[in-house]
Amino acid sequence: MSLCHCGNPLPYQQCCQPFHLGHKTAPTCEALMRSRFSAYIEQLGDYLFNTWHPDFRDDLTPQALAQSGKETDWRSLDILASFGGPDDQQGTVEFVAWFMHQGELQYHHEKSNFTRYQGQWVYQDGTFNPQRKSVLPGRNQACPCMSKKKFKACCGK
Repeated sequence: MSLCHCGNPLPYQQCCQPFHLGHKTAPTCEALMRSRFSAYIEQLGDYLFNTWHPDFRDDLTPQALAQSGKETDWRSLDILASFGGPDDQQGTVEFVAWFMHQGELQYHHEKSNFTRYQGQWVYQDGTFNPQRKSVLPGRNQACPCMSKKKFKACCGK
């Protein structure tokens, strides 16, 4: 049994899958963010669609969201900051999602806004690259591509 895609030290079946199956709802906006990252990897378009606030979906469809998971080789997720717990109505999560594109490590850095909708956390919108600075790991940190090598010996060459 492998660890969950979201980076928590639990198996997928005990971490994000209960949210994906509708057995549980995310208690915090960070838990929802993590479950959405896992849903992209699992290509769960319906889950992504249903956890996106209807006023902010524009022309998105579950099929398009599932397809985007097929087209991107997501590797890992780093949560940089999070606000929004069980008793809050609004929240934010700043994260870096790492992926491979044409053999190179890339990242998606976003500060996401979440809100309660019909009693559950949902993604609203976000600001890309909010800090306007590099989020690359240090030379001696683990590589976000999940190779288990140090960054300097892997994608940081």
